[in-house]
Amino acid sequence: MLLAVVLTGTFSASWGIWTWNREKEQLRAGVSREGTLLVSTMAIPILNALLYEELGIVQEGGLLDNFVADIMSNRQLHPLYAVVLHQDGRVLAHNRLTEYGNLYQDPLTRSALSADAVVQSPLVFEGESALDFAAPLAIGGKRWGCLRVGVSLVPLEQAMARLLGRIMGFAAIFSAGALVLFYLAGRRLAYPLIALARQMEDVQESAQPYAPGPFRKDEIGHLQKSFSRMMGRLQKSEESRQASQQRMLENERLATIGMIVSGVAHEVNNPLAGIQGALYHLERKGGEDIGKYTGLIAGSVERIGRIVGQLLDLSRSGAVEMEKVESDVFFEDLAMFAKMALKGRKVLLEAKDLCPPQALILDRDKVHQVVLNLVLNAADAAPESGQITLHAYDFEGMYCIRVSDPGPGVPEAIRERIFDPFFTTKGHKGTGLGLSVSYGIIQNHGGQIDLETEIGKGTTFSILLPLSVAEENTPSAPPPISGSKADPGTADFTPARGPVQ
Repeated sequence: MLLAVVLTGTFSASWGIWTWNREKEQLRAGVSREGTLLVSTMAIPILNALLYEELGIVQEGGLLDNFVADIMSNRQLHPLYAVVLHQDGRVLAHNRLTEYGNLYQDPLTRSALSADAVVQSPLVFEGESALDFAAPLAIGGKRWGCLRVGVSLVPLEQAMARLLGRIMGFAAIFSAGALVLFYLAGRRLAYPLIALARQMEDVQESAQPYAPGPFRKDEIGHLQKSFSRMMGRLQKSEESRQASQQRMLENERLATIGMIVSGVAHEVNNPLAGIQGALYHLERKGGEDIGKYTGLIAGSVERIGRIVGQLLDLSRSGAVEMEKVESDVFFEDLAMFAKMALKGRKVLLEAKDLCPPQALILDRDKVHQVVLNLVLNAADAAPESGQITLHAYDFEGMYCIRVSDPGPGVPEAIRERIFDPFFTTKGHKGTGLGLSVSYGIIQNHGGQIDLETEIGKGTTFSILLPLSVAEENTPSAPPPISGSKADPGTADFTPARGPVQ
């Protein structure tokens, strides 16, 4: 507001000075015109009087003094003096009778006597600013002298002083009015900003979600909307932070469970080894009846061993041993193991390698473990004589392995939990560790497992591995997948995102 007032005052002062100078020039030009007109007009009768006296037509009878008196009676110009000079500088008539007959030889007089037209010169007469007007008294080549009249500039200066006072008063009133208007406008602008600042100060992390009031339809409204959007982002960030904190606590819990599981698994392995040794000796010494029971016991021990192995895999799934392998050789071994795993099951397997031969860097055994786990899950979900597909191909810079089954699909209510440890839909037949271990293995390869499912039409798990993985076994986030890419035997593939662990 102060800056606005200063600018207003500066503008008013600049305008006032320009107006004052312009008015001064006009008034001075008016005095110049009036003075020139006065001496030019009075020079004619004075010249006639001098000419008539010289010719003897009239006798000298104070005509020049009468003309001087007429000049001094001009109230518009306020003359200070009027004098008629002879060509030699002698005073022929003067408003002051005491000056009669005096001889003037000053530069101003000589300049006036030598001029051929009306001339004007500034001077100071008895302490007053004045203009001296001089008109030659001449006809043709004959000169009788000149007429000099001094016009006071004091009235002009007084008028200019009054004008300056009015201009300064107007500038002061205008600046004061501008200050009041700027103050009122500033308060009107500042009030919503102060209210918005108070809302900002009132916002706390533990408070209720920010609820913006009505938005103004001006720049402050834009600021209110920006603040509202910022608060929305902050609230989302806070929710994300709390979710991350919850995941961190869950990861710590899982890490603790992994340590416990690892210790328990090692403790269980020792008695299992003893039981297997005892069963071996019983089978050698026993008969057919004993062999039947020892076979059942051996199957149960083997199942316990598999469970213990999965628990150990869960506890140490972070360790992967990368090696370079050709994609065609890798898939050939994978297809062979899948066919062997499905022997005795009434399902069909279609295995196709649609990926151009190229080098892969991965832990062959662990990726085989993941794919075989998905194939066995697909076989459990597929109906009798159903067909399971196992395809591999290059998808947007990623090595993709898809396992599909024509089963009933995964219900939406459990899709977010299928990768959780110990979660299973197989009842007592499942441990709930297969998908969790698989998810951890693929994550440690810098890849991801995506799920596509549709109730009544089947389920597809897609393993996506980067084609170039660092040798140092540093997990990296895979690039996002978007769009679809058609390939033989696969149409409109758009992998669905798996749950974040």
